[in-house]
Amino acid sequence: MRRLQIIVLATLALSAGAAAQWAPGTAVKVGKAPNFIRLTPDGKQAVVANYGSNDLSVLRVDAAKPEDRRVPAGFGPLGMAFRADGQGLYVGDKDSGLIKEFTLPGFDMVDSYKVGHIPTDLVATPDGYTLLAANFGKGKFGRVDVLDLQKKRVVESIQVGVRPLAIVTNPGGSVAYVANSASNTLSVISLEVYKVLETIPVGEGPMGLAMSRNGRKLFISHSRSNDLWVYDVRRKAVLHKIALPAGPFRIAVSPDDRLLAIPCFGAHAVALVDSDATSDSKVYSVAVKKNPVEAVFLPDGLSLLVACEGDERVMKVAVPAAARPVPAKEETTND
Repeated sequence: MRRLQIIVLATLALSAGAAAQWAPGTAVKVGKAPNFIRLTPDGKQAVVANYGSNDLSVLRVDAAKPEDRRVPAGFGPLGMAFRADGQGLYVGDKDSGLIKEFTLPGFDMVDSYKVGHIPTDLVATPDGYTLLAANFGKGKFGRVDVLDLQKKRVVESIQVGVRPLAIVTNPGGSVAYVANSASNTLSVISLEVYKVLETIPVGEGPMGLAMSRNGRKLFISHSRSNDLWVYDVRRKAVLHKIALPAGPFRIAVSPDDRLLAIPCFGAHAVALVDSDATSDSKVYSVAVKKNPVEAVFLPDGLSLLVACEGDERVMKVAVPAAARPVPAKEETTND
């Protein structure tokens, strides 16, 4: 009898643990105009930049209720990047031209740094010494400001194209790529000499960038030509152009590097694409709330959090089994 009680109690405990997860399909009200979304390094919380209400929403990912906690974040928060040590978060304020630094896990603001006019996206270099801020600049052309995190000031400012909206670095942190949304170009920047190496014409309205883990492929989404380009970094050539639903925004890459998720603003859907896809590959579309702009994979790779700007919601979405890439077969050798 006692053994049966133990089994029942264990079963109930497991059931309670399973029920404590934020269920797929749940849509949580956040601040006004949610845009960027990032997972904390431990994967337990999601941080949403609400540029319309000037705050961050901090959501519990590992609980039945996300428990939206609001953190004041200046004026018009947009791009976010975590410190290399995982103990801090940088947030760019588009209206003030400031970057705010918050400590984790408490989200206390500890410093602010002046950068260029209308910062839009941020990326921290892997070595932890610098933060790159793409901003619109005060003239026609945009800029990338290089913030030295030890000197706590901008040490370089590099002119790029018109209205830069996304920036990524290669895995080694030696090169940055910037999507210039209004000039339909990609700026390639050397972070060793802080100079634009080349400017590459791309599709109409480049909006999102992502890089494969090995640094060989760069993925570019275009909000006006409604497609995804797969760019070979070493060959400097476009491998494939993949049609997407209306208004693709930013690009999320799954933890195993095998699946891309692209929120499509005009289609109210998230497009799921195999990272090895070709122009003829199937694109899976998952309906979400109004005007999705950003997605992030949860650590298990089986679900997404999607920021839906039009509905002021963050929605959890399960990745359909049919959209998951078939695992590559491991090669076997005979000894």
